[in-house]
Amino acid sequence: MMTRAIVIDAAGFFSGHVLLLPHERVFTVKEVVEEIKDPMSRAIYENAASAGKVSVLEPSVSGIRKAIDAATEEGIIDALSEADKKLLALALDLVDKGYEVLLITDDSYLHRLAKKLGIKTKGVRRPVPRFFKPKLYICRVCGYKTMKRIEACPQCGSKIY
Repeated sequence: MMTRAIVIDAAGFFSGHVLLLPHERVFTVKEVVEEIKDPMSRAIYENAASAGKVSVLEPSVSGIRKAIDAATEEGIIDALSEADKKLLALALDLVDKGYEVLLITDDSYLHRLAKKLGIKTKGVRRPVPRFFKPKLYICRVCGYKTMKRIEACPQCGSKIY
């Protein structure tokens, strides 16, 4: 029987979901930990980490390359944060080490890439999307386009919709 490993995104800490997980191996990356800023979520992370429930690992260079290649093939590389790339890379590394991996996230891009790479996923606050439709954000002033959710256009400073 394969050992199960859970790779968890920031949503798992924001929701407190990490505390509900059984005594399985739970992993994340430092970039996710850096996203946890509000006091309640930070306390959840610190309690889970101090109890030895969560391990923070750095993914391999080859895992990061595989994650970037998959996102590039899907045309969604621009939509991924550094944390997203590293979470996916960590999941790939753990699969390579023989773990049965479950990626817990609410990020539809991560769900899509994990499915493409044969990694199971689970949503935290929303279910795994059955269909994927990339969202394109456009500046109505200068026409700048991005797949990343940002508030202001990096070219002209106007609001992005």
